[in-house]
Amino acid sequence: MTYLSIDLGTSSVKLEILTDDLTVLATGRAEYPLIHLPGEKTEIDPEALFGALYRAAQELPEELRRDIDLLCYDTFSPSPVFMAEDGSLAYPNIITHLDRRSRAQSGRIEQVVGKDRYLSIAGIYPFAGGAGIMTVLWMQENDPDCLKRTYRIGHLPTYVHHRLTGEWMVDLVNASMLGLYETTTQGTWSAELLDAFGLDPAWFGEIYDPGRLLGTLRPSEADRLGVPAGIPVAIGTNDMAAAQMGARNDRAGQIMNTAGSSDMVSILTDRPVTSPDYYLRNSALPGIWQIYATTAGGFAIDWFYEQLCREMTRDQFNRDYLPAALAAYEASDEVAFDPYLTGDRQSLELRTGAWHGLTLRATREEMLASMLKSMNRVLAAVIAKAAAVVDLDPLIKLTGGLSSPAFIELKRREIPGFDFEVVDNCSILGNVRLVQRQGNKPAH
Repeated sequence: MTYLSIDLGTSSVKLEILTDDLTVLATGRAEYPLIHLPGEKTEIDPEALFGALYRAAQELPEELRRDIDLLCYDTFSPSPVFMAEDGSLAYPNIITHLDRRSRAQSGRIEQVVGKDRYLSIAGIYPFAGGAGIMTVLWMQENDPDCLKRTYRIGHLPTYVHHRLTGEWMVDLVNASMLGLYETTTQGTWSAELLDAFGLDPAWFGEIYDPGRLLGTLRPSEADRLGVPAGIPVAIGTNDMAAAQMGARNDRAGQIMNTAGSSDMVSILTDRPVTSPDYYLRNSALPGIWQIYATTAGGFAIDWFYEQLCREMTRDQFNRDYLPAALAAYEASDEVAFDPYLTGDRQSLELRTGAWHGLTLRATREEMLASMLKSMNRVLAAVIAKAAAVVDLDPLIKLTGGLSSPAFIELKRREIPGFDFEVVDNCSILGNVRLVQRQGNKPAH
């Protein structure tokens, strides 16, 4: 069996061809732009995303693409999509997790349902950027014509799967991330929440386990990708859930830290205990949940470089400047940072980044070190919360671009009591492992 595994990230796509034993035969990559619009809107043009997918596919050897037997994928999320019956988007773009247009809708959820009742059902507080329900309610209030055109609502996997196969689906993980699902019991779409907000149950499709086979690749998409038409396509899921599988994490207490554009931690648990301080989400495995939190990560580092360090090359910044700043201010907390450059998906309030303790003695190196330390302390606090829920494995699997020796040492200091093992390519590998775990069983 030869697999084409696709990882659709927030700003880039990666494809790999792999064998049954997870040997990587070829890799392709391409980027696509984010669209920033007034009103805290951050979107992606679906044609830009799929255009990058096709470009990345062209980097794979043609003879290998012709022999692919199965396609599997993961995507970033939340990533609300509003789809017409013909599979096109009723709202023209994919809305990303960086979008904050729906901040005001938190108040409506609290007024109609009550935030604690909502938490007890959905496993989260209704944070902007943290659940699809926020954008659904925003559309209800601001663009009702979009909902009149809408046939199905989901996150990016729903759109990708229908475009590839013509099949409708929502995966187990993204069902809980939509915020209208009975996450705490891993039940189904919540009739209470749908009724409370006057949402049509028909908008929300059948829920499937990730990795199951559902449909085959359409000839038009096969031609653009350069792979055989009619090969089976596995149900995709959220990138963090796939990464857990790629790191061989499949039991309660295991921890994954994906440190890339965002710095995310996911702790597997078999006890669905909720908290205002983290997200409780489904994992890719029935009966297992994720305790999850995120902070800015690479987005913050990119911003710091662009604003304060452009006199050096990016390679000099990454290779020399950043590690030196961390080493120089390892023990200093004179300068502190509020880690909210991309907002806070775990707050009902608007939060922004800020330095504290700046004096004429402060240096930009100290500012950078304080920023990086503060982001890891967000993750450390959630891990400490999780320790009260589940017995934690002392080894944290670490993947992503922020897993160099300097970052590992930082994490060891700021998240004490744990060691870190770097694991590569986790989402890509996780897609294949999910298929293998399901035994290539079709969903129907």
